[in-house]
Amino acid sequence: MQIAATIMACLVALEHFFILWLEMFNADSDMAAQAFGVPRELLKTPEVQTLFKNQGLYNGFLAVGLLFALFIVPAVASAGITMFFLACIIVAAIYGSATVSKSIIVVQGLPAIIAFILVYLA
Repeated sequence: MQIAATIMACLVALEHFFILWLEMFNADSDMAAQAFGVPRELLKTPEVQTLFKNQGLYNGFLAVGLLFALFIVPAVASAGITMFFLACIIVAAIYGSATVSKSIIVVQGLPAIIAFILVYLA
């Protein structure tokens, strides 16, 4: 169970590194326009670029926090800190689903929920 929990939490971290890349370095691409459901012209505006870079940075912090909890923190505290970062992602996914797009709960929330449950059970 521990291996499955670690793998799933790592996949969630990888997903958030991808989101970091998309929002910070590729926010005005066709991929971003499709992912966020907005016109590419809007994504090219400096204000939106700044907002996306900020969001991307936060997603990167979540990913680094997960990896830190999994591989750096002493074993006695690892599960609790991992669950904290997964809970942050779950809350963000719920909020994003309520305010931006219902798909966020599936794309970002579901993997984090599965990882949270696996870590809890491990």
